[in-house]
Amino acid sequence: MQLSLELEYWTVDTTGALAPAQPVIERIDAIDAESADPMLEVVTEPCDDVAELQAEVTERLCEVLAVAHEEDRRLVPLATPLCAESIDTSECPRTRIQRRVLGEEFGNATRCAGTHLHIDQISGSETDQLNLLTALDPAFALVASSSHDRGEYVAGCARSAIYRRGCYGDHPELGRLWPYAGSVDEWEDRIDRTFDRFRRQALATDVDPATFDDHFAPEDSLWTPIRLRETFGTIEWRAPDVTLPVETLQLVRDVRDAMDRVVDRGLEIGHRPGIAGERVTIPEFDRLGRHVRTAMDSGIESPAVGGYLEAMGFDPTDYDPVAREFDGVTSLSTTDAERLRLRYADRLEREVDALATEREAGRPAVSHTKDLRRVSPLRGRIS
Repeated sequence: MQLSLELEYWTVDTTGALAPAQPVIERIDAIDAESADPMLEVVTEPCDDVAELQAEVTERLCEVLAVAHEEDRRLVPLATPLCAESIDTSECPRTRIQRRVLGEEFGNATRCAGTHLHIDQISGSETDQLNLLTALDPAFALVASSSHDRGEYVAGCARSAIYRRGCYGDHPELGRLWPYAGSVDEWEDRIDRTFDRFRRQALATDVDPATFDDHFAPEDSLWTPIRLRETFGTIEWRAPDVTLPVETLQLVRDVRDAMDRVVDRGLEIGHRPGIAGERVTIPEFDRLGRHVRTAMDSGIESPAVGGYLEAMGFDPTDYDPVAREFDGVTSLSTTDAERLRLRYADRLEREVDALATEREAGRPAVSHTKDLRRVSPLRGRIS
């Protein structure tokens, strides 16, 4: 069951102001451009386990950070840009069509930086894999890295709230969490129906059919937290924020452990949630939805969310979400945002340096977030 990551980061200049990522993107093959100009995506190769993935992430980030410095850029591991400034975006045909169909609300999507985990589809277990990742959706609270946008407090997990509640207008099915699947065929039917509605709406707004078909396909035209990627043979989990890499790797480790259990034991829906029994059990979707909404609004501070995630195999004390450091902050100025971006750019670099040091010393891959915090002090409250 191979794993790979796509990690979206904001790019800023040496003052902390958002700045185009293009100078960095042009120099490195393993990163991609995003629709937001001051954002890039670091892409890893598929890896056999989390230790290999950690080495891959470390190597990729070392290269990107070095090139970024040469181009007077810094990478920021926050889920939103924090402040109220506008964000320059690419105006490719794909983006123009999205704006035409979804309206100006779609611009909110360019204010969100996330992490995408690709997990190999396991023959015969694909439906259980889809349903497990659906049930694990509230785990985005464990790695929430922003509670603010446009200078104001949004929610405990700002990116999830913005992306799911404020981007898709009359087409919420394009970005919301879908109910559990009865089969892969059923899931694929949902994809086709949703894509067909999107295409019909685009053509109804005078989008040229050939232009639409050149830039959209069912597999990559849904922005839901979970996507079935037949091209890659993976299931893509898009729920988490971008954050400091050790937090991300801890989440991947826990999700991989849960996925191994499901593949080995199978999954049942409609029971008390739990991962330790003969079969993995998950709640009815309506009950799950309540946990998702609470996680979005309150983050990991919610006892109900923490208890649910514990039952599903996570230890919330293994995590220290960056968003927690914004507690009590109601508003942020542009100057505040620039200062904070540089602070978290510094933290990202220190953490990658610590990972690289461990690797060069030939020590085993970090198996726990607390292990790395003993290596290098990484935390500090906002002040």
